[in-house]
Formats: sequence, C-alpha cells, structure tokens
Amino acid sequence: MSQVPVPRFDLLPMKHYAFGSVQFSRGCPFTCEFCDIIVTFGRRPRLKTGGQVLAEIEALHRQGAEFVFIVDDNFIGNKKAAKELLRLIIPWQEKHGFPLKLSTEASVNLADDDELLQLLYQANFRNVFMGIETPREASLMETKKYQNVRGDSLAAKLERVQRAGIDINAGFIVGFDNDDKAIFEDQFRFIQDNGVMLAMVGMLQAIPK
Repeated sequence: MSQVPVPRFDLLPMKHYAFGSVQFSRGCPFTCEFCDIIVTFGRRPRLKTGGQVLAEIEALHRQGAEFVFIVDDNFIGNKKAAKELLRLIIPWQEKHGFPLKLSTEASVNLADDDELLQLLYQANFRNVFMGIETPREASLMETKKYQNVRGDSLAAKLERVQRAGIDINAGFIVGFDNDDKAIFEDQFRFIQDNGVMLAMVGMLQAIPK
C-alpha cells in the first residue's frame, strides 16, 4: 500500500462531484459473519502512510473539494495508525483554515476511545458511518458482531460519539434468524430515539460461497 501513487485528481471536474474519496486502509479485525470485507481484504488492515493520505487530501483541496470521505470500511481497524494520521491532518487543517469537512466509516467501539473521538473532531470530521445493524443483542451475537455488545449499551455508545460533536450515519439489517415482524418497529424506534442522521436499512443477503 505504501507504493500506491496519488490518483489523478487533477483530471476531475470537482464541481460535478459531491465529495472526494480517499482510502487509508483495507481490511478489518472483526469477524462479523455477514460481511464480505474480511473475505476480500483480510482481517489485518493494510495501510498507506500518513504522508500518502495527506498528499491525496491536498490534491483534492487543490481541485476545489470541500468534503472528503475517507472510504475505509473501518477507519479505526488500526487505532494507533488512525491516531497518527489524525495528528497529521489536524495541523494541515489549521494551516489552511479548515477548508475540508471530513467523514469516514468506523466500528462502534470508536465510542470507547475518548482520545480518538477528540482527534476526529479536531481534524474536522463531522459525521461517521457505523454498522449498528440491529438493536437486538441476540442477532448481534448470532452473527458474531461482538464489538457492538461489549461494554455498555448501543444507545450509550452513540450518545458519547454525538457528545464529541460527531453526527452518526448508520447501516441496519433486517432478516436475521432472531428477527420477527416486530423488528421493523424496533429498528424505526431505535433510529428515532438515538438521533441517527441517516439510516441505511437493508435485507440480509447470503453472499456467494
């Protein structure tokens, strides 16, 4: 990954795009059984260097981008590396007058790391996409999404992220073995009660193989 060149962002007519995309890492350390990410990219995140990512951010800024999405499936798959990157982005934002709003995808255990939340906010991340999946603990255990049930409740975790100044977009799934007809109302109530800004709800699909 350290050999990946900066994309030819200079070829983009940025006025036709809602945001610019940058990828920092591939892979995720978790074992959610419905997810194809760990099958495709592995469980050990592979990383670009902080300098590479900063060069891509600068290139998008030169093209007039105002919003940049860090498209990693789990930006905090390697928390140490994520923090090091954020410590590079913060002074760059300060130097340029915070020209970019940033967003990314992260696992729910983000809520358990106050330092990481503070660094994200200081780097001007204003929302994060999380795979919440379901408010039903039995379904999370069924699919080995253990990171969503460790510690306190999902509601408490989301509140900590929001208190840090970061809005939550989230993915939800219906169709787990533990679901019944009431799951639709349960999902709706969870989304409404916990201030999820954007909810993507999909049916569980059995992916090939």
